[in-house]
Amino acid sequence: MIKSFLLSIILISSTICFSQSDFTEIDKNSKIVPDSLTDYNTIAKYLINDLKKEKEKARAIYTWIAHNIQYDLSQINSGKRYESQQEIIDEVINDRKGICQHYSELFHAMSKSIGLKSYLIRGYTRDALGKIPDLGHAWNGIEIDSNYYLIDVTWSAGYLLNGKYVHKFRDHYFLNSPKEFIKDHMPFDPIFQFIDTPINNNDFTNSDFSKLNKKGTFPFKNLIDQHERSKTLIQLENSNNRIIENGIRNKLIQQQIDENHYEITSRKYNIGIDALNNGVNSYNLYLTHKNRKFKKPKLNDSRIKELIDDADNGITSASKIFHSLFSPNRDLSNLIRDAQKRMPDLIFDVEREKIFVDKYLKKWKPIRIFMF
Repeated sequence: MIKSFLLSIILISSTICFSQSDFTEIDKNSKIVPDSLTDYNTIAKYLINDLKKEKEKARAIYTWIAHNIQYDLSQINSGKRYESQQEIIDEVINDRKGICQHYSELFHAMSKSIGLKSYLIRGYTRDALGKIPDLGHAWNGIEIDSNYYLIDVTWSAGYLLNGKYVHKFRDHYFLNSPKEFIKDHMPFDPIFQFIDTPINNNDFTNSDFSKLNKKGTFPFKNLIDQHERSKTLIQLENSNNRIIENGIRNKLIQQQIDENHYEITSRKYNIGIDALNNGVNSYNLYLTHKNRKFKKPKLNDSRIKELIDDADNGITSASKIFHSLFSPNRDLSNLIRDAQKRMPDLIFDVEREKIFVDKYLKKWKPIRIFMF
């Protein structure tokens, strides 16, 4: 499950690395695509058709999204959850509106589809008055020529004025340098600051950026590479540890930790269910053959032992996983508790059959028939 992230809008610009004039022609050609292009892959390929440089390709995608996706104020407090990233992307492509999650997911998907090294980043922000809104936010990072930059398509697409959304392009948040961007965008996971002297949440809250002037040794590049190579569960666990270590200064950070914990627990529960299903399938197959006295078809000794061992391994592994899990979420907690309750009877049944198989395999084959 993916938690919906909300938008915080500021009316302040940041220092950008490339001026808008560098992209005049690209911007002109990237605002509109043919109506026949209806999915993000074909739109992305169309936009970069004649472009060679990575920053030009990123610019074309950024420009198209900012001009064609409007911010949907009705979703700010909806708390809507999505089953997958693809569901988010499909929604924003079809509706041509969304919140920061839609903008950032779409930029990430389009960038990846044409070979750009993009990152999806979640965190919180500081507004024009220096306050930290009680809203999470999402934006993008990108690696170009071994350098890291930040992009916020949502804030570039428009802004709030007197409670209404103004869809007006503002070229302030494209390829920003990490040390400038961090002044109003704080990622939950410090590796996505792209800084070798990352600030913590207390520093950000207090607008203390003195560390940025110092030479650091934080290996964010190595950690990002490790993060990208890891499976999703490991990514979540490592990221959550880093978020906690960086300080729980506000409820947005705690919410992200809780959301990660929910996702970690859900994934472990699903791993447990898979192990349980595998074990039960092997056990049922074993019982089917046992009821046929291991004949029709004839089962050799190694296969009999393999089936009961697979059943034992699957069910035992599942039991260990289920009993290691806890969740404050009522629905998930109920699922975990129900799974835990099933395990003693299954383990007892498998242990009984393991004893039978052990005795069966030790018997002289001609007299095994009398064991049934």
